[in-house]
Amino acid sequence: MTKGNKALVLFEDGKPEIERLARTIAERLEEQGCEVSVASASSVGISELLAARLYFLGADAPASTAYAEVARLFKGVNLAGRKAAFFGSSGSTVAWLRGICADTEVSAAHSDFVGRSEQSALAAWLKAILASS
Repeated sequence: MTKGNKALVLFEDGKPEIERLARTIAERLEEQGCEVSVASASSVGISELLAARLYFLGADAPASTAYAEVARLFKGVNLAGRKAAFFGSSGSTVAWLRGICADTEVSAAHSDFVGRSEQSALAAWLKAILASS
């Protein structure tokens, strides 16, 4: 990820494990010199979405109501040239997150981070994403 580009890490509200993972992702990105914002999915606004070049979206369950506004905003915005990475508790959750981004033209930054919490796997995943961004 080039300097000056901003990452936005979103997490599903009320899910402590997902929030903890989101905050760990943000810390690791900051250690690599990235500018990062972290927000619950229900609290993020359009200005925060548009300011970012790399998105991390995380959830515990598909069709989370916490992402309702994000899903609505993503239906009317073009994010071509930007990348997204997805993390969650299951493959179906991550597939759902990918689905809400489908109309944005955002490209996948890397494979998904599903159901794992070991630090070495997370570090390798983030390294691959940063190398491709």
